[in-house]
Amino acid sequence: MVKYHVIAVFMLVAASLAVVDEPLAGQDFALTVYAGRMTDSDFGDTLTGKADFVDAYVMVGALAWTFARFYGDALSFEIEGQVGKWFGDQHNWEFNLPAAIRWSKFPWDDYVATSLAYGVGPSYAASEPEEEIELNDSTKKFLVYWFGELTLGPPKSNWAASLRIHHRSGAFGLIQEQGRGGSNTLAVGVKYRF
Repeated sequence: MVKYHVIAVFMLVAASLAVVDEPLAGQDFALTVYAGRMTDSDFGDTLTGKADFVDAYVMVGALAWTFARFYGDALSFEIEGQVGKWFGDQHNWEFNLPAAIRWSKFPWDDYVATSLAYGVGPSYAASEPEEEIELNDSTKKFLVYWFGELTLGPPKSNWAASLRIHHRSGAFGLIQEQGRGGSNTLAVGVKYRF
């Protein structure tokens, strides 16, 4: 079932390229730099604060391009390229290419500009991540990557704080047997739109 959700997200992004009905706004690019620490648990425990941290840290640089906007810029679609370097008990380079959907209009935006995003795409680790093997008994270099992001910043500013979950997995058996490989990382950073 999840396999079909992943396919549906990619089809939605591809279809939106063909039906862009509004001109793109002036800030179509964003640079995000963030750092995070890997947890020892699944996604649910990681988000609810029940997970413990392990000694693996990532620093990521991400460049995103917003290619479609709808509903007065409230809804947008973007492609993001990421390069990450792991430190501590994990030492690999990581490359991710998620397609994302973002909602950017909230009632409190006059006080705190806010956006929520979800992205999914391929992930490639230059070497098998040691801590993923330690936590799951195995992993693969090529897995599925997804992220959830909350941004908060001053109104009408190009700058915002970024809170993310950085996740690699076999996508419920699509790439790797469920529970065999992958990781969850809580991260914080800064985003600049230009």
